[in-house]
Amino acid sequence: MTFNSIPFIILFPLAVIAYRLIPQRFRYIWLLVCSFAFCTLIGKSFPVLLLFIVLITYVSGFAIARIGSHAGKKAVTAAAIVIEIGTLFLYKYLDFALELTGSRVRFNLLLPVGISFFTFRATSYVIDVYRGKLDPEKNILKLALYISFFLTFLSGPITRSTDLIPQFSNAPLPSYEMTKKGIQKMLWGYFLKLAIAGRLAIVVENVYKDAASYSGAAIAFTALSYLFMLYCDFEGYSQIAIGGAALCGIEMKENFLHPFCSENMGQLWKKWHVSLYEWFRDYLYIPLGGSRCGIARKYLNVFIVLLVSGLWHGANMTFVIWGALNGAYIILGQILIPYRDKVFAKIGGDFDRIRTFAKRVGVYILASFTFIFFANENVKSAWLAVKGILLRFVSTNPLAELSSLGLGRFNLALTMIMVLFVLIADNEAEKRSCDTPSLIVHIPTPIRWIIYYALMFAILFSANLTGKEFIYSKM
Repeated sequence: MTFNSIPFIILFPLAVIAYRLIPQRFRYIWLLVCSFAFCTLIGKSFPVLLLFIVLITYVSGFAIARIGSHAGKKAVTAAAIVIEIGTLFLYKYLDFALELTGSRVRFNLLLPVGISFFTFRATSYVIDVYRGKLDPEKNILKLALYISFFLTFLSGPITRSTDLIPQFSNAPLPSYEMTKKGIQKMLWGYFLKLAIAGRLAIVVENVYKDAASYSGAAIAFTALSYLFMLYCDFEGYSQIAIGGAALCGIEMKENFLHPFCSENMGQLWKKWHVSLYEWFRDYLYIPLGGSRCGIARKYLNVFIVLLVSGLWHGANMTFVIWGALNGAYIILGQILIPYRDKVFAKIGGDFDRIRTFAKRVGVYILASFTFIFFANENVKSAWLAVKGILLRFVSTNPLAELSSLGLGRFNLALTMIMVLFVLIADNEAEKRSCDTPSLIVHIPTPIRWIIYYALMFAILFSANLTGKEFIYSKM
């Protein structure tokens, strides 16, 4: 059962109604029941493993707080991290590591869904207790809810315990405004996922399964399509999760900050999957020394973080290459920023929009290229796509070829219009420093309802509600 499944769409409103009827002191228990029910129903989940992680995290937190010596606290923290990250390694990376060493031994363990997310939440809790940022949670049920919260279980956001746990006890029933905001966010999320990502997925699957049969132009178009597909898929999930939490009176931070308004790859990473970026910043980049140890060490730390981030997304060399490319682009971009700005400065002050547009297009091109490796199952197929772009870019009949990618002319044109609509909306939200669904409050009521009905029409008549799972639920 995923967010875009009919059972969830039927059961979630009932769960919210029950949550609002239950006395406040018992609401977190209801959310915990919903979380473990969700964990059980989605399949490929291991509730016993989840309980094990909860227990290790709970005991470690109290041990860290009660041990008097710094060495003892450090030892317990290290042990908890080894167990939690070791569990992730065992299920997700053991066979990959064996393959790299040349061993023929394979364990083929079933990968529990959501493991990358709930282990990171557990690890951040232990580290924060060690750092003295929070006291250990006395109520194990609240800690279990934080780690297993069903709205963040599959694909995040990777929430912090300091943000979420206090709300389980103190969150009031949502106001009318918060309820409306939650519904708007969920509507926007389903539009992104079902109406846009679902359509672009058809193009991506058709081309990447047989890239040798298409021109480089078609492959390049597919690479760009995948970039927007992944954004609409993951931002769609995030908006549904954040909006759903709002219906329960729980506030969560945005997970995307209009990444397509970025003017360099460094900005893109700060705006894309924000909760993961902040996790790596606080728990890996800064402990490695951050930018405090000289420019060379700073660049090395950046590269390590991006490499690890690539590996976090999947146990495959394609993800390692994807992370390495992003690290190289960010480092090279930081080195070249002064020279690039000098070039753009010579164009003159009347061309600010042209400069901004050029920078953003550059980000789209670089990001699309890296995601060729993210999208393909192995390095060989990714390299075939890259060679296709480099060696046979020109198409004899580009319009006919684009129309043959699986959507047809009408659906392809409609999808491009919807993508353009999202880019314009995100750009306007960036200017107003708000999330995109909040733009609706600035629109006159008649036009607002036209937009509501248009989004609902796009969802109901352009998408399959029993369609594919969210991409990041596989991470």
